[in-house]
Amino acid sequence: MRKPSKKTTLRGAAVLAAALALPALNATAAQAIDWDHQLHTNDGDPGGRVRFEAYGDIVELCDIEADGWAVRVEVYAPGYSDEFTVGGNGNCKTHRASNGHDLKEGQAYYFTISLYKDSYPYGNYYDQARWTA
Repeated sequence: MRKPSKKTTLRGAAVLAAALALPALNATAAQAIDWDHQLHTNDGDPGGRVRFEAYGDIVELCDIEADGWAVRVEVYAPGYSDEFTVGGNGNCKTHRASNGHDLKEGQAYYFTISLYKDSYPYGNYYDQARWTA
């Protein structure tokens, strides 16, 4: 059996180092959000979650249970209203200032989360919180 050359060994080490570094580079590019607030639907085994980060006005709504219900959030204050729905376990939808959902700094907003089904159009198992942007 032939002994690998120094050049081959160095090339192999460089490829290994690059393979190990790539996931670390991707993790820093997609920095995790340190959510300011979180609220769940008010059922026994919550089917929905809304999270809010004031920096960037990020509102994330997630369906977190395979229960046949969609999740709806309403965000409102005098002169502002936004609502959106997401369905399907594991699916999330995000509204943020950068895509047209700019909240006024220092303003208090009501966040209402509920489970939604066509036969129950006004939402069920709702919960509400008042958070400041």
